[in-house]
Amino acid sequence: MLREDKDGRYEYTKGKSSSSNSSSSSSSKGKGKEKGKYASSTENRRLVWNNIIWPLILELNKPWFTIEEYHTKRDAFCSSYSEEMKGKVAGGFVSLIVKGLLLKDKDKEVYSIHWKLVPYMRKRLWLDYGEAIRLISTK
Repeated sequence: MLREDKDGRYEYTKGKSSSSNSSSSSSSKGKGKEKGKYASSTENRRLVWNNIIWPLILELNKPWFTIEEYHTKRDAFCSSYSEEMKGKVAGGFVSLIVKGLLLKDKDKEVYSIHWKLVPYMRKRLWLDYGEAIRLISTK
């Protein structure tokens, strides 16, 4: 089971959640409520941004990265998770490109972050997905 901490990072925990609210609601409806398409896409984008992309940007200290650098970071993150996680990461990465947080260079296998996020990278500030999406969508 994946559990999100206060910084938006995910950690893998074994066992079931100890929330009493979820057990009472699932027993009355018979089946647990699943997330919708948009909620799961946002969760995948948040997962990739908070655990792979932004730490990679801060580690490299440059606003762009090659596909090989991304693959190294992705494989390190996915190594402790199940096969299901690889699909979430792949979908989240593509979704970040569609949202405009990541931009792909046409000629090379290089991806860069949105230009409004570069000052945060230079100051080496932690920028979670929610803050990043608000920054690029404001005028």
